[in-house]
Amino acid sequence: MAYIPKNKIQTNLYTSGKEYALVSSGQEYIGYYYKLYNGKFFTGETPNDPNTQEIIYIIPSVPTNSDTKNSLVVPYNPLLPTEQDYQVGEFRRYFSIKRNQAIFTEISKETYDKFKQQDPQVSWRSYRVFFLTWKLTGDINQVAQTNKNITELTESRERAFGLSLYLKENWTQYYKNPS
Repeated sequence: MAYIPKNKIQTNLYTSGKEYALVSSGQEYIGYYYKLYNGKFFTGETPNDPNTQEIIYIIPSVPTNSDTKNSLVVPYNPLLPTEQDYQVGEFRRYFSIKRNQAIFTEISKETYDKFKQQDPQVSWRSYRVFFLTWKLTGDINQVAQTNKNITELTESRERAFGLSLYLKENWTQYYKNPS
């Protein structure tokens, strides 16, 4: 990790649960964590700890009059391309972004639809959702450039800055050689 001045980081924080979840899996996190100046949280006591993972603050559910359970955290649930998607050459990827922070989660189509319909089972007031069309086949260099361009355009249109970093700039993720 790059050097971060001590005044830009809060270290040795601890959570006993029901506050944070791992970005990678959506599972609740218990243990030491630290906070960076940009509002991001990571496992471990300091950035020097090995194998740190990003965590997100869990939005407490708002009580409703219905019997349905509200989601505490947007579950990480990416769609994987199907054989039909590979025949078409592309598929849609769905994402949520926290309204007041650049915290992304890749979600399923069903979760996306719940947010769009303002379903009381999800924290639709706290998150925005969007999708992007992801190229799967063709010349690998063209696929990479197309996915990069689509992501950058989506970042601009949806005010979803940081999506490229969330995707780790892996423009050929899910790529399949057509031969």
